[in-house]
Amino acid sequence: MSCRDIHATNAFSFIIAFISVGGIAVAALIPQWRVTRLVNFNKNAKNISVYDGLWAKCVKQDGYSGCYYYDSEWYSKVDQLDLRLLQFCLPTGLLFGSLALVLCMAGMSKTCCCSDKAETDIKSTRCLVNSAGCHLVAGMFLFLGGAIALAPSVWFLFRTKEMNIKYDRIFSDGFAVYVAIGCSGGLMLAALLMFMWYCMCKKLPSPFWLPLPTLPNSLSTQPLTANGYPPSPVYGPPQTFPPQGYVPTMMDAQPYASSQGYP
Repeated sequence: MSCRDIHATNAFSFIIAFISVGGIAVAALIPQWRVTRLVNFNKNAKNISVYDGLWAKCVKQDGYSGCYYYDSEWYSKVDQLDLRLLQFCLPTGLLFGSLALVLCMAGMSKTCCCSDKAETDIKSTRCLVNSAGCHLVAGMFLFLGGAIALAPSVWFLFRTKEMNIKYDRIFSDGFAVYVAIGCSGGLMLAALLMFMWYCMCKKLPSPFWLPLPTLPNSLSTQPLTANGYPPSPVYGPPQTFPPQGYVPTMMDAQPYASSQGYP
């Protein structure tokens, strides 16, 4: 399989990522995050349900489908830490997911302007867009966006349980939190599919997968003995050499001059 071919794995991951990004966008906009049920024991009055969202609040009466009161400035008056955290994390996850979709489209559109040479000749190939690199970076963005959106959404569930214990179980989780959790998991699943496709299509060995280099021949890397010094070299058995006879040569003696006396 070539890294420039569209495979079912990266196509399926793109579809999952597209649906997940859309689901997180919908979950961030609707006000059905936390539902507060206010029960009135007066038979002539109707019960009221308050829907808290990230950006707006909706108050409904039983028997009516529309909002009795809609607060569009709720985002500036939120006094709950979990909702404040979600106001920052969900748009950040959407940003990373959108960037990943753009990179996926750039990698799948085959916008490479390559020569007619073989694909193995990487040095002589010039491409405007690296398909495998786009999918690898897109997978990193998908995983990061899913993790950023998933963590506060899960914490929102535990926070609602704590509030129910404190305030006599008048709160319940809306379906928006479950949509956010499911779509965040979808982004992470799409990222894993991207990584799997990259590992299957990659032909060249990665520098992270190569064996460790051999140790250099330096004193600092040699194994030490108990006395702190490297082991002494081992020599071979002593060799005996036959005696060689040479004809003695006589050197001509130089005559010595007599020393001159001084008067």
